[in-house]
Amino acid sequence: QPLVTERLTSGPLVVDTRSRRVRLSNRDVSLTAKEYAFLEYLVRRAGDVVSRADIAEHVWDEHYDPLSNVVDVYVQRLRRKLDRPGAESMIRTRRGEGYQLTIAGEHS
Repeated sequence: QPLVTERLTSGPLVVDTRSRRVRLSNRDVSLTAKEYAFLEYLVRRAGDVVSRADIAEHVWDEHYDPLSNVVDVYVQRLRRKLDRPGAESMIRTRRGEGYQLTIAGEHS
């Protein structure tokens, strides 16, 4: 049975789930396996506020320490790789709630 290629798109961001390639505004974005898993989860939930616990459960499974700052570290890594200097981040922090993937221009 052939693998189904699924393309997740959110504005200029395209995630190919079969090849695990990420393109942003027609440029390739190089991500580690964990960064990719984190981004794919955010893209699947684009526009939703996802809690750190949800992210940890889907990206790090049961080995996640709730006191760890690993989610924050990965948010910073993804922001460095995805965001344009001076532009609003695609990954918004919702204090006390979690994170939200928003593509500038989609909700304006």
